[in-house]
Amino acid sequence: MLKDLKILNGILELKFNEYTYEYTITVSDDVNSLEIDYKLDEECYLTIRDNKLDYGENIVYLDVYNVDELLTYTLYVYKENSETVSGIDTYKKTLEIANANNEIETYKVQLLTTGVFLLIVIIFSILFKRDIVKR
Repeated sequence: MLKDLKILNGILELKFNEYTYEYTITVSDDVNSLEIDYKLDEECYLTIRDNKLDYGENIVYLDVYNVDELLTYTLYVYKENSETVSGIDTYKKTLEIANANNEIETYKVQLLTTGVFLLIVIIFSILFKRDIVKR
């Protein structure tokens, strides 16, 4: 039986108990597999399955066995993705800076609106004029 379990590159949510067979672990985005330190009963062996981690939820199995029995410990591993969070935070900060005390004056809005309208009219005039010439 498994006597002790330590995750060297992650956070084990519950304190290890040899009679608890499911655990949740959180690892950072640079961790690709769990580094595990463990102690076993005499004449027991351990096999680790599915220890390749992708972003999000992963399931790693620890099979502890001897001649007579097999016990499987299930580790639900959550790999964080800090790049996405960082991108959202950066975007949010940029918006906050852009909106801080920057009010657009009314005449600038009217000028911009008029300019866009005239540009659209010119583009449609050119397109419509080309259509008449082709006929």
